[in-house]
Amino acid sequence: MFFPRPRSTQNIPELATTEDLDALFARDLSVVFKHSPTCPISLLAHRQVSRFCADQPEVPVYLISVRRQRDMARHVSERTGVRHESPQVLVLRRGDVIGAASHDEVTAEFLASLVRG
Repeated sequence: MFFPRPRSTQNIPELATTEDLDALFARDLSVVFKHSPTCPISLLAHRQVSRFCADQPEVPVYLISVRRQRDMARHVSERTGVRHESPQVLVLRRGDVIGAASHDEVTAEFLASLVRG
């Protein structure tokens, strides 16, 4: 089975295509982080997600740049039924959304609580 090996944005791999995203839905656990590099709130969320990645390196986390990849951001919303926001994280378990947060609710602690659960 194919899993993406996308380019990296500050140590968080960036999804390149909707096919890459769809491949994540087959994984046991994954995190999708929608990020805008020009938004101060998104930059704070990026720090939190990066901290989570450092603490939980075994959990695959992938970034979608909402500036460069508007279609990908829309595809996530259509595929999951979760309204698009940015910044936003979605935790997926075998294709089901087990948790989502946006803006200042995006924290390393929030993500850790979902993957432990």
